[in-house]
Formats: sequence, C-alpha cells, structure tokens
Amino acid sequence: MDTAESVSKGCFAYKGKKKVANPAAYFTKKDVGCEARLEAYQSLWEIVDTDIKIMQSDLNSQIFEELLAFAASSHSPRSNDEEEGGQLRKAIQEIPTAALITGVNTPDHAVMFSNLVQLLKERVSSLVATLRAKDCPNLKTTLSKMISQLTSNPDLILDDDDDDDPAAPRRKQAACTVSTLCQWYNSKFRSSSSSPKKRRSGGGAIETTMSLPPLVVVLEDMESFLPLVLQDVISICSNYIHELPLVLVFGIATSVTAVHRLLPNSVSSLLCMEKFQAPPSSEYLTQVINKVLMTATFPFKLGPKVFQLLLDIFLYHDFSVLNFIKGLQFCMLEHFYTQPLSHLCCHLVDVDRAVSSLSHKELDRLRQVPSFTRYMEESCSSEDQSRLRDDDKFLKERVQDLLVGLHDYHIAFFPILQCLNVWGSVLPRYPLGKQLRELYATSLESDVCDSEAYKEAMTLFRMLSKDELSSLVMLCVERTMSQDLPPELDQLPDQLSELLVLLEKEEEEAPEAEPAEKNEVQFTKTDLHTLRKTLKEMGKKRRFSPFEQQREAVVDFFDALFRKYLKCPSSQPLHELVYHSSVSGVRRHINASPRLAIQKALSNPAKYLQCECCEGEHGAITPSMPDLCVVYKLHLECPQLINLYDWLQAFITVVTEDGKKRTKDEDSLLQARFIRSVSELQFLGFIKPTKRKTDHVARLTWGGC
Repeated sequence: MDTAESVSKGCFAYKGKKKVANPAAYFTKKDVGCEARLEAYQSLWEIVDTDIKIMQSDLNSQIFEELLAFAASSHSPRSNDEEEGGQLRKAIQEIPTAALITGVNTPDHAVMFSNLVQLLKERVSSLVATLRAKDCPNLKTTLSKMISQLTSNPDLILDDDDDDDPAAPRRKQAACTVSTLCQWYNSKFRSSSSSPKKRRSGGGAIETTMSLPPLVVVLEDMESFLPLVLQDVISICSNYIHELPLVLVFGIATSVTAVHRLLPNSVSSLLCMEKFQAPPSSEYLTQVINKVLMTATFPFKLGPKVFQLLLDIFLYHDFSVLNFIKGLQFCMLEHFYTQPLSHLCCHLVDVDRAVSSLSHKELDRLRQVPSFTRYMEESCSSEDQSRLRDDDKFLKERVQDLLVGLHDYHIAFFPILQCLNVWGSVLPRYPLGKQLRELYATSLESDVCDSEAYKEAMTLFRMLSKDELSSLVMLCVERTMSQDLPPELDQLPDQLSELLVLLEKEEEEAPEAEPAEKNEVQFTKTDLHTLRKTLKEMGKKRRFSPFEQQREAVVDFFDALFRKYLKCPSSQPLHELVYHSSVSGVRRHINASPRLAIQKALSNPAKYLQCECCEGEHGAITPSMPDLCVVYKLHLECPQLINLYDWLQAFITVVTEDGKKRTKDEDSLLQARFIRSVSELQFLGFIKPTKRKTDHVARLTWGGC
C-alpha cells in the first residue's frame, strides 16, 4: 500500500516469525486415548504422504521427459556444424527455449519447478539457475543471481594456483558479467578438452562429440518479469550463444502468446522456442482422489459435505492440488482430535489390537455412536441387544466384526462404483456425472441407485447398441480384473466375460411375421381414448428380438449389482469412526471469512485476548480495551464521512479519566495513539481517505458484530 495515501503516512505491517505447530500440543493429558489417536494419525498420514510424493514424482517424470530430452539435445553437435579455432561453430543462431505451460494453479508451481530443477541436475546438467520475478527487479540483479547460481556449485570451483600460497594476496571478486561466466566456463570445461572428440560411426563416417554440459536458466514466472529486464537478458545471452551452451526454460501460466506480448519481434526472433504442455491439475487431483480416498487401503475417508467443500475450493478458487492435500491433512488431524474413538480408524491388520485395547469408558462411548445404536435396534435381536449393552467382551467381538465388514464394504464399493462410472460416462448429458469424483460425491450423500439420475441412466442403458454394450462390458472386465475384490466378488470377472461372450454370439433369426391378410384397409373414425388403448395393446404384443433380450439381461445384471454394493456409506455401522463429516470446522479454518473474523475480534476483544478487564456489556466501550477496538467501535456510530477531529475527541474522552488535566506530552501521546489506530483501521480496509473533505475519512463497511 502506498504510504502517501495513508492517514498517518508511517504505518508499516510486521508479519512476525512463523510458528510451527506441534500436533501433540492439541491433546490434553485428561483426554483418554490421546496418545493412541496421535500415534494412529501420524502413522496413517506418513503412509498417505509417502504415496502422494511417489505419485507426484512419477507424474513429474512423465511431464518433464520430453523437456529433459530437449534440454540435453539442444546443443548436441549437428552435421552442419563447423569446426573453427578448436571449437564448434554451430549453425543454430537462436537460444534453445522450452516454453512450459504450467496452468494457473500458482501454489503448485514452486513444487513443480523444484522437481524440474532436481531432474535437470540429475539427468542433464548440474549448471542450473532458477530466477523469480520478485528477486529480479533490474538487469544487474538478474545477471548477478543467474551467474552466482551457475558458478556456486561446490563441484564447480575455479582452480587458482594462488590459493595454494597462503601468503599470496587475495584477488578481488570478479564482476558478475556474462563475459566472466564465459571465462569461468572455458577454464573449467574447455581447458581439459580444447578440441572436440571424434569417433567413427557404424557407417564409417566420423562424428564429432562434445561432453560440455549446457547451462540451463529456469524462469519460473516469466510473465511477471519486467519486459525491459527480460529483453536485455535475452539479448545479452544471444550474443554469447556461440561460446556458452545456454538453454532457457520459461514457466508460463497462460499461453505462449504471453512471450510475444512481452517481447518485441526483434527479441523473440532470437529464441528457438518449443512448447511443452503440462497436464491440467484436474488430472493430478483425480489421481490423488482415486489412489488415496477411493481405495480401501487407507481407512480414513471424507464425508459428503467435507469432500464437496474441498472439491469446490479446488474448482472455483485456486486449482491447487497442494492446497487440496493440505486440506485433507487438516481434516485428518481434526478427525483424530475431535473423535474420541478415531484410533479405531486404522488398517485391517491393526483392528484386532485397537479393539482389544478399548477401555470400559470407551466402550460406553462406542455404544452411544448413532450408527451403532441404529444397528442394535434394526439388525440385532433382543438378546444380542442386552449382551451388547452389558457384556464388554461380546461388544468387542461384534465391533471387530463390524470394522472388518466396513473394510470389506469399501473393497467392493469402489470397483463397482468405477463400473457404474464406465457406464455413465457414455450417456448423453451425463446424468450420473462425467468424472468419477462427481459420482463419488453423489454416492456419499445417499444411495445413488435411488436417485432420479440413476433411473434416467437405466432408461438410456436399455437403448444402447450392441457395439456400445460390448465395449462397456469389456471395460468393466478390465476394471474388475485390475483390482482386489472381496471373496464374494471373485467370480465377477468370469461372469462379465460370459455376458460378453453371450453378446458376441450371432443373433438368431427372428421368426417371420405372419403375412397380413389381403383385405382392403378400412378407415374408421375413432376418438383419442380408443386410439391410446389400441396403441397400448399393440405395444404389449410387441415381440423382442434376441439382442434386445440379451441387452435386458445384461442391464438387469448390472442393475442388481449396483443396487447391492453401492449403498451409501452412512448406512454402514460405525462409519463415524472413519468418515470425517464436520464441515463447519473445515470451512472455518480453510475457507474462512477474514472480514467477519476481524469484526468479531474488534467487537469482542476479551474473547480473543482472554482478558477480564476488557469484558463488558455488548456494544459497550471501556478504556481498558485496545485502542484499535475503541476506534473501531466509535467509527460504527458515525455516518459515511467521519470527521477526524470529532473522532479524536471521542477517543480521548473514552480512554482518559473524567476531570483530569493533561499535559502537552500526554496530548501528543493520545494523538499518536489515535493516528496509529486509525492507520491500522485503514490497513484492515474499514476506512479510506477522501478528497470530498480534507479533514474527513470515508467509511467502507456497514454493520458490525
């Protein structure tokens, strides 16, 4: 913010030091089972985080494969290169440039480019420099950072004979110019091999090879660089392209047209640019959801509203998978913090140990879980109900069976859900959603088979052609064979293969229709009711072809399969232990409303400061309140334009004692306190200076808490 427009022209924000939160500090000693829950959370998140990092590494390697090959081969010798003065004079005149289209998901760019730089150093060259627009305000700073990064590698120290003599005078540091970089590069890499090596190819021709590593300069946010700085850097690098094997990598968030928008034709013509498109972040999100949330490997799941909230933040706010993962971690931490029985959210192999360690108090709490209470009332006999209420040992055995059944439910649920997505993705208008995550969000709320969208989809399924039906069954066979299925679904791939064989059989010839009687057609008058009745009877007498009968059998088979295994997770007993459904806490911390929080803090400082002296009646102003809170409450009583002098006098009246005389220094101190508070209020966005009246400020918000 420009201080020239500030009320005080001297208010600066201090962010302070960042504090790293300790998860153990969230649990109190009085909390039963807190250590077990903390241990369960840490072990589970460690596995999830490791799998996400491996997935991210594999995805980045696929993205950067072509870019790494381009950087490695951009300065390789060509047949039209000429040898001149012991060096190769390249026919290429432009700077090899890779335009990496990263997308608008800016929070993920730092991780993406750090992985790119690591791969470049491992597979292409150790001479890599990374430049950011915020660190390069001018040409001198840009060149200095670029050259210092290229030459500061511990393996690239310039040999100096004078360093062996301690009595020798220290030389002055060389200037950070590209000519200095050329001297350093020639002395380091060209001195040992002044002439290029030659080898004989398979056809007998002599080929020239070079072992010189390229110098890669990565501009993470090319669009944010000052155009003049970018133009000068490219022009200078172009003048040394015959001496230095430079390679530029532009990180572009929008499109390649940004390069032509920032650079004139005379500068852009110096670049030999090749485009590399990173896949959209939605594909990365799909992989994270499929391999972390939509799998029985990890027991922790998100409730319908929480999952939809994180998905909406991704789709409508930042497109950042990194923020989605942070939100997932927060949901997991809050679940293990707020759910006293969350240590039962563990892997299948640890269920027996976790259940056997339950105390009597935890078992009483388990009996009060809503889904378990409903299970006792609806699925248990009166004898079992009494035993579950009184016998702890019997309760542990039943809880262990229910947790194993919940795990088996997830094993069967996700493969069948993928089969339903395969069917729904070919329908017009996608009534069940095009993406698997859309169908998953729907199935979390209620039974998907009872929805109107499913009924519409089943109607469309009964209109598919033979080729479409065969391809869908084939895809379902591939999906089910590639996943682990529960014992009750072991025969499902074979059953689907039998359906596929049934569809591939040739249709039997339908019996010929009886010849129509050769009578003259008689036209008779009729009414609408009689016509409707006649058409309905004709429809009942319609005979189905063999393929239509086969199609009905296939659709009915899948309909029964979907209805049996795609039950809503909330219908399962003890689902509260693994599903986090508290959306209010997630929304308050991840998708908070800053203005509302600030207004609450300024209106009720005692709640935030835990100070008894600041307490008072609602709306009352006390002298013990912070100056900012006093100024804020006084400004709520003012109209659109606030007179600064009247505001100051009201502030002095509140914070000082009645009838006490003040010295000149005390008045100056009160004015300074008032100006500081007004400046802070302006920084928070509640007021602004106005030109309508010089001694007034304009109010920007209305209403208060």
